[in-house]
Amino acid sequence: MRQPLNRGTPIDQQRYDRWMAQFSGYHDPVTNSILEMWLRQFRKVDRDLAARILDSVLFIPAQAVKASFLDGLNSLEGWSTNASQRRGRWFFVPYSGSVGESGDSMLHLFRIAASLTQKKYADLFIHRSEIVEKKLGPDDTVVLIDDFSGTGKQVCDYWNDIFQELLSGGSRVFILLVAATAQALTRIENETEIMPICTRILDDGYNVFHSTCSHFSPGEKQTILHYCHRADQITPKGFGDAGLLVVLSHQCPNDSIPILHTVSRAWRGLFPRH
Repeated sequence: MRQPLNRGTPIDQQRYDRWMAQFSGYHDPVTNSILEMWLRQFRKVDRDLAARILDSVLFIPAQAVKASFLDGLNSLEGWSTNASQRRGRWFFVPYSGSVGESGDSMLHLFRIAASLTQKKYADLFIHRSEIVEKKLGPDDTVVLIDDFSGTGKQVCDYWNDIFQELLSGGSRVFILLVAATAQALTRIENETEIMPICTRILDDGYNVFHSTCSHFSPGEKQTILHYCHRADQITPKGFGDAGLLVVLSHQCPNDSIPILHTVSRAWRGLFPRH
């Protein structure tokens, strides 16, 4: 979570320009008029708070996503772009429960980041339907690719429902994540055989409703929750009550608070999900 500007800081064009520059990489453009529309959903007395929420958003652009993937890959023992210097066989797999989820799009970004787009590297990239035919063993390494984990639930569910049986040959299994909460990483380590690799770890202070989040007062947190209930009555604190203010350039996680991403008759978020 970023440090917001001081309370009472004018919501002027300079501030609008700062937000537009910060969020310029999102797949749905964040324009001046859209920012104005979003702010008008708050009562006038609460717009200073709304502006400070925007100040605090941790936006992760595509370039940072690629840098995270590269750093994570380079930290793995036994990896080399030179096949003769690798330890055993290596395979990179999108960590998705169904076609079209974030793991699929992240695999493409990962391949670009790791400079593995040439045809000679094609055999390194497989889908889960190809895992069994590879007859993986203890000398092999599987690297699952995904973007974000806020609670660890989805990673653990996919493991239990899909990947555990496919990866039962004793190979090393990692998951590369751009960002994750400390809680999610602990859950993945405890409930699966996956070793998570993540360069951006979010502690409890990234949960806007947690007591360790000092950017907002208890009263302000109640006001934020009021608007979050308006946007989403079922998960007003975000999925798993994660309470995050995190947005990736290609998607806003549903672990983030709903006033950022929910699009409904009652609310129009700045960062709609697809």
